[in-house]
Amino acid sequence: MARTRALAIAASRRGLTMVELAMVILIMGVLFSVMFGVFFRASEIAREGSPPAEARQRAMLALENMRTAINNTYYMADIERLVFYGKSQTTGSGAKDELTFASVVPGAEESGTPEVREVSFYLDAPPERNVSEEGFVLYRREDQQVDEYPGKGGAHYPMAEGVISLNFRYSYNAKTWYDDEGWNTKKMAALPRLVQIEMIIKVGSRKERLETLASPGLYIN
Repeated sequence: MARTRALAIAASRRGLTMVELAMVILIMGVLFSVMFGVFFRASEIAREGSPPAEARQRAMLALENMRTAINNTYYMADIERLVFYGKSQTTGSGAKDELTFASVVPGAEESGTPEVREVSFYLDAPPERNVSEEGFVLYRREDQQVDEYPGKGGAHYPMAEGVISLNFRYSYNAKTWYDDEGWNTKKMAALPRLVQIEMIIKVGSRKERLETLASPGLYIN
């Protein structure tokens, strides 16, 4: 009797057979496959629904850089080489405006560099990539010498990628806005009082519109 009971206990402790173990592994594999599929799809949805913060942050920093530089515009009507020149042009996807002007760079005296520099903002095609898929690159051109050749020379710094459209709108009285014509101090002999900056960027699979308002002419003589 005792022997029969011991054999029963031993049999109950043998564990799983090879067939049972194979079934357990198969079931766990199916469960892991389902879980991985759900997780992968959830990651895709999260990635599509929440665009990368880095791309948006770089674009917003670029927008603030443009606003600050325009606010620090330096202009004297009797000096011909000082211009505020905005060129408006369009592409198939939106605006591709350019802006060139003289701007005061804070902290330049401490570094021993010219305080007033010629600055441009413009879009250009990304190197070795497709514009229609990747968008343009926003550049800041900075020339330490304000000379008779506005828009030429200097160093070019990429600020943001995936820019689909860059549009500058100008107003002298906050009522009438100049968009298609741009702005040229050689013709108007005055700075605009307001500059609206609109930038459309590609963030992930979506387009996002950023906008700010600048008031040029803190340094007017």
